Amino acid sequence: MKNLHALLSSSSDADPDALRHENSLLRALIESTIEPAIFVTDPDQDFRFVLVNEAACKHFGVPREQVMQWRPTDIDPSYSISRLNELHAQLQHSKTRTFETEHHLPDGRRVPVEVIVNHFDHQGKILSAGYFRDISERKREEQRRRSLQAEQQRSEIEQQYRRVFNDLTDDFLLLDITPDKRLRIVDINKAVSQRLGLPSEQLIGLFLDSFLSPEQAEICHRHKLECVKTRQPYHYENPVIINGISHYFDTTVFPIFNDRGEVYRIASLSRDITAKKSQEVANLLKEQEFRALVEHSRDIVIRYDLEGRRTYANSAYLKMARAKSIEDVLYKTPLDGPLVGKNAETLFDKIHETAQSGECNELDVNWSTDDNEYYYELHLIPEFDSHGQVASVLCIGRDYARRWRAERALRKREEEFRTLVENSPDIICRHELDGRRNYINPKIIRMAGSMALVIMNSTPLEYPGGEEGRLYQDKIDEVIATGQRVEFELTWNSYESPACTLINLVPERDSHGRIVSVLAIGRDITLLKRFRQDLERSRTQLRELVAHRERTREAERKHIAREVHDELGQQLTALNMEIQSMRIRYEKCTPQLQAQLDRIHTQLHHTIAYARNLVSRLRPSALDMGFIAALEWLVEDFKQRNPGCECRLILDGSDLCLTEEVAIAVFRIVQESLTNIIKHAHATQVHLMLHELETHVLLGIRDNGSGFDTKGHYKESFGLVGIKERAIMIGGELQLFSAPGRGTYIELHIPGTHIETKEDE
Repeated sequence: MKNLHALLSSSSDADPDALRHENSLLRALIESTIEPAIFVTDPDQDFRFVLVNEAACKHFGVPREQVMQWRPTDIDPSYSISRLNELHAQLQHSKTRTFETEHHLPDGRRVPVEVIVNHFDHQGKILSAGYFRDISERKREEQRRRSLQAEQQRSEIEQQYRRVFNDLTDDFLLLDITPDKRLRIVDINKAVSQRLGLPSEQLIGLFLDSFLSPEQAEICHRHKLECVKTRQPYHYENPVIINGISHYFDTTVFPIFNDRGEVYRIASLSRDITAKKSQEVANLLKEQEFRALVEHSRDIVIRYDLEGRRTYANSAYLKMARAKSIEDVLYKTPLDGPLVGKNAETLFDKIHETAQSGECNELDVNWSTDDNEYYYELHLIPEFDSHGQVASVLCIGRDYARRWRAERALRKREEEFRTLVENSPDIICRHELDGRRNYINPKIIRMAGSMALVIMNSTPLEYPGGEEGRLYQDKIDEVIATGQRVEFELTWNSYESPACTLINLVPERDSHGRIVSVLAIGRDITLLKRFRQDLERSRTQLRELVAHRERTREAERKHIAREVHDELGQQLTALNMEIQSMRIRYEKCTPQLQAQLDRIHTQLHHTIAYARNLVSRLRPSALDMGFIAALEWLVEDFKQRNPGCECRLILDGSDLCLTEEVAIAVFRIVQESLTNIIKHAHATQVHLMLHELETHVLLGIRDNGSGFDTKGHYKESFGLVGIKERAIMIGGELQLFSAPGRGTYIELHIPGTHIETKEDE
């Protein structure tokens, strides 16, 4: 190029002939050069070619005359005039530029070329000169080397991918889409082969739906159509049953395109998420259980973020805060809630403290409104994220207003109880479950004096000890075992004289109903016991006196009856005989005398009947014939005195014999009962029943009369009192049943010891 510059340059010193000769040689050299193609352009003529060699014309495939009409922009559209000017300006500094471009030839071909260009001064004019070389072969070789290198890289990458896919625990399948839209397995990794239990050689070429159920095949076909339709990767989750085992897969399918841009294959990458899905289901169930538990909990549950703002609140809190919806309380701090004053500030500070320390906190808050008082026990629990950092604070509040009121009432009752116990005239102590005393009231302390220290923390076996202590301890054990209160009398020897205490043992229970202690309340009944014993002795003496009186009366009745029967009867009989004699002697006397004698005889007969009736009333002769005969006589007498009433005697054993004293007492009881029926009952039926049982004799008297109220008349009727006293005298048991309009039933149980056998007689 430097020679070309020299040849084309003008010099005043050069010989013109020599210059022409050199130019001729240079032109011949340029014209005969096969390669490279040489050219010269004039920047002043928009870079028109002013010189090209034969190699350039051959390269373009046109005559020289046509090339000389061109500019570089005619063969290289990428270089405009402005860009050529920029290149020309750059050559003024760098002298030479080498670059690659592409020539658009007249025959339509595009040929890559390498261009070397510089500029030179010719007769004071700056021209651009250079040469270019067809580098198609070099480009093809470079393309071949690049393709080979890319193929090697693809092979290496494929091998790497193959190793990766074979080592993947996820299932990878490469599937061909057949003309009938089925999926044929082209390639699989080891995970698929192991899952299906078949080598990959047997699986490749099979259709995917050959080992899927119709439902699963339909799902797979639907997702394949979606991937082909969108021409984009498609993600889905589906359950699959393989070898009878249910699995859940997370699958992503990728479309693979051919040279025509059609989806002809699908790559499927599936991950077995059965365990994850099971865990999600379990977590969902837990979350649902938690939600159900929290939403139906009586306790308030609130979640605060790290700034102390509410992110969740259950219905119990909304009800307590009187909020219409959860939006009314969300993203607000405790300072904006129902708490006021120091309670809200303290809770707000505790939330921040819990969030910073990661430790639980507890807090009691209380406040009051116009119509209610609130007492809450708050538990602040930090909640951590997967990195172990505190993400939120859970607040659980339990309303203990009812418990507080109960405790306040309990304290009040305890104070009242202590006031009562401390000033009670009774002795009061509390026993533990083993019987040990853990409390004694001042009454015991005053009574025991120096022994109070011994009594405290002692068991009944230790004090008072002995048989009394054993009885006391047994009663405590009975209360603990049965849970029922027990009352008993304890007699023990004091320092002065025997004392008697009436003790009530009451079980004390906790909030769960368990017996935790036994309260003993004792009252000194020594004087009452003495009075009761004296009264009982007086009653016994009175009953003995009454019994003695009855026996005396019966003896007197028996004596009077015999006297009347013997003495008066003999006298009346003698008078009757005298009157009979006088009637015979004076039969023919005056009629007046005869009438007088008849009147005397009639009066005498009435007197004799009265005497006989008097004897029967005092002591019926039937008693001397036996108890059964006496009852039969009473029944007959009742029928005669009350002919409008049916009276029946039902006997179970006709040979019953009672002792004389018992027989008389029972006879009088029956006699008094029948008399009361005649006077008050207005009955139409009366039944007397006598049954001899194994241990006693049962006597029953039943009527269908008007009846009466036993609570009122029983105490006011001396007849009934007499009947009861007679039953007590013989050691029997008397029961009376009656009601207005329902008749009366008297039942007497006579001890079997009063029955006499025939051998005794």
